[in-house]
Amino acid sequence: MTLWKKLLRILARIGSVLLVLLLMAAACAALILAQPQEPEEPPADQPLLTASPALSISAEADLRELVSAFPVPVMSFMSGSGMTFVSGTSADTALEGGFARILTLNWQTPAGHPVILQSLYPADGLKLLEDPDFHFTATAGPTLFGNPSVRMESADRVRVHAATETGLYAVILPRDQASELSVLARSLQLFTAEPAD
Repeated sequence: MTLWKKLLRILARIGSVLLVLLLMAAACAALILAQPQEPEEPPADQPLLTASPALSISAEADLRELVSAFPVPVMSFMSGSGMTFVSGTSADTALEGGFARILTLNWQTPAGHPVILQSLYPADGLKLLEDPDFHFTATAGPTLFGNPSVRMESADRVRVHAATETGLYAVILPRDQASELSVLARSLQLFTAEPAD
């Protein structure tokens, strides 16, 4: 048997092994794709709001006024987190024949870096976060209130957002502070407040 015949037999065997492996991989992929997936629970329909006047505050003591007028729990920092309250606003914006509400709280880290917390109603109001400056990243965001978050970046800012059953929540901070995201996320809470008598 010549060297060429041996080489051809070896190449034929290698080719047949590769073909079998390729067919097995294709069969596995077909089985995975054909497996029925659990249907995702659609979020409960949340009624849109009627317009109400915008509210603005500049003192943390007035935070109850903003929170009590918001239809779902609001994201804020826990007491003792070391963060300094700067200001807050609550405003309505048109959404699909009604109004959505966005509550924005401006905070500063102990080093003086700005952090913006946004609570949005309804929970499926993702289009309210649309901003052409932000793009998706391959880096995962931290968990917010037991839910995975989506991380997006712009030239100078980082934003993570996550939805719960009742609201949509976003954290925005300077891009050079992105390494602090996980620590900040652990200092966040959802809370509600009864209207003052």
